[in-house]
Amino acid sequence: MTKQEFRVFIDSALVLGMIILVIPIYYFGIPFFSKIGLGTHWFDGFFQVLSNGGYLSAPWKTKIASMFIVGVACVAKTGSSKDTEWYKIIVFLIVGHVIYYIYPKDAGIYVLTTVAGTALCATGFSWLGRKFGHRQQNTDANETFDQCRELMENEYSVNLPHKFFYQKKWNDGWINVVNPFRATMVLGTPGSGKSYSVYNPFIEQMVKKGYAMFVYDFKFPDLSEIVYNTLLENLDCYDKPIEFHVINFDDPTLSNRCNPINPRYMFDPADSTEVADIVMDNVNQGKKEGSSDFFDMSAKVYLDALVWFLRIYEGGKFCDFPHVIELMGANYEQVFDILKEFPSLAVKIGPFKNALDAGAADQLQGQIASAQIPLNKFVSPALYWVLSGNDFDLDMNNPEHPKIVCIGNNPDRQSIYGTTLALFTSRMIKLINHKHKRHCSVLLDELPTIKIKGLDNLIATARSNKVAVVLGAQDKSQLSRDYGDKEAEVIFNTVGTIFSGQVNGKTAEEFSKTFGKEFREQVSKSEGDSESQTFSLQQLDILPASTIETLSQGTFFGKVADNFGQEIDKKLFCGKIQIDNEAYKARSKKWGKMPQFTDFFGRPDEEIPISDSEREVIRKALTQAALKRDLEEGKISHEDEFTPPEFTEKEIIQAFKKKYINKMVNDNFTRIKDDIRNLIETCTEEISNSPEAFAARVKRYEEMMI
Repeated sequence: MTKQEFRVFIDSALVLGMIILVIPIYYFGIPFFSKIGLGTHWFDGFFQVLSNGGYLSAPWKTKIASMFIVGVACVAKTGSSKDTEWYKIIVFLIVGHVIYYIYPKDAGIYVLTTVAGTALCATGFSWLGRKFGHRQQNTDANETFDQCRELMENEYSVNLPHKFFYQKKWNDGWINVVNPFRATMVLGTPGSGKSYSVYNPFIEQMVKKGYAMFVYDFKFPDLSEIVYNTLLENLDCYDKPIEFHVINFDDPTLSNRCNPINPRYMFDPADSTEVADIVMDNVNQGKKEGSSDFFDMSAKVYLDALVWFLRIYEGGKFCDFPHVIELMGANYEQVFDILKEFPSLAVKIGPFKNALDAGAADQLQGQIASAQIPLNKFVSPALYWVLSGNDFDLDMNNPEHPKIVCIGNNPDRQSIYGTTLALFTSRMIKLINHKHKRHCSVLLDELPTIKIKGLDNLIATARSNKVAVVLGAQDKSQLSRDYGDKEAEVIFNTVGTIFSGQVNGKTAEEFSKTFGKEFREQVSKSEGDSESQTFSLQQLDILPASTIETLSQGTFFGKVADNFGQEIDKKLFCGKIQIDNEAYKARSKKWGKMPQFTDFFGRPDEEIPISDSEREVIRKALTQAALKRDLEEGKISHEDEFTPPEFTEKEIIQAFKKKYINKMVNDNFTRIKDDIRNLIETCTEEISNSPEAFAARVKRYEEMMI
């Protein structure tokens, strides 16, 4: 039945209902109509037939039939955008029915109550129809499209339940990431629910399925604590003992130590070139794409030469990032005198040597400074401590020794930590992206904060090597800003699965175009003395940009990639991801903080030996700190007003531990500086006094690399 035919049918039903009502009104109200001059005997025969058939035996029979037809017709006919409060509808319907079904003996009152009751009920039913029509219009804003309702699992899949609104009702569906190795991108403005709705389920399900993992935690320790506690709950999901490691530069006790340029990872001069590219691209991250100039290239080449020199010198004894930084800050003339003795470095340092030989000292100083100045910000005892040790290897997907590695950034020190963390990540990616390794995942939260070399290649080849890449960002424009338009476009276009919460502007428009258009029925309504509706089919966006820009927290849209043998017909999704909040709260209440990963003492706190003299020194230091704090906070105005507090044994032990740890970290810092100073002095002296012996030593070093 067409809409026009439906409206004709409803109008006919309304007329029929009124006719059914008018006949008994006239029949039972004949005395009244006769009194006012409207009585007639023309219909006596007609009324006699109806009475004999039982139709007019009791007025309530006709009233029920008439009210049913009129009520249905009014509800169906009068739906519109005009809304009415529920209490008005209820009052009109109740009062109308009470009056309508009264049967007074007086014919005049009977006619009056029936007509009044019919009018009130018809009005109430009309408002009810408008209420339904208004509700329909409101829910149309949530209308999406049909989506996958079937759970499709496999040994590597990640499956997220969600609810979507389709055909005027909420439906249960599944976002089936059956092939996470085809890479996943997660976008959404701050607070859109990326961590709670997407990252957390990914982490939980991947741990339960035995993934080795690498997690870049921008707001450490938010994700790292979730990973750690989820692992403790699911240790039995791994067929091999699983290791858990953390890299964190803020607190040495909450971090392992790892050298990303360990000699074991450096086999060829191209490796040192790659390290130089990673470091300088990150320290110059604010520069526009393709804007590298002469001095930027000079900085990369000089850093490249220093890294490879430390790799081949004494078998890589000093090959770590802190030693590279210290060597970078040394006198460049002395450094060049050493480097030029190494034939394998001739090409790398050739331009610098020519400039030095030509007397272009000013130019050379500018070239060297372009490398020294950006790296000066990495001179930090805590950073040197973490990067100069080697508690674990970066091959996290080693089949025999799987690992979960979390590296933590700090938004307040992003420009310092970001470069070293990018170095970690880039080197790790190169090691894990090989065949015959354990299935693993790489989760990079806030990807634009670090620039990772080889990320596009990882996405392109990860599927065959069982590496599931999960990339997070707030908006696509961030990726374009920090990676450049071309590389960002490649990354964005090669991921197979996309989750996006609320995004704005150009990104929302691009996503809307990706979803395409479909024909949808549109209703145009006009109201006045009479109401009219016009229905038409128009081609509209399946997911308009305005809808994308106003998504609620936890609501995501996107697409999924499938597998051979697990084809997904409905790959697009848009709905609210379902999280069991109560279960999550119950789990998280049992979670604890991560332990200390570096034990500087090897014994419980109460067994740490502290001499009496050391205790006195600590008490004085704590007292001075308390005095300074009280003065700064305005609790006292002069030192004479200060009363030294009594310190507990726990406070003394904690202060001693902090002092001891700082001493160890600073001693390591001093040792690295001494290593480079002694290296330069030893090499310079040997070149000057025994050039043949030094040349023989260089030859031996370089032969070790063959």
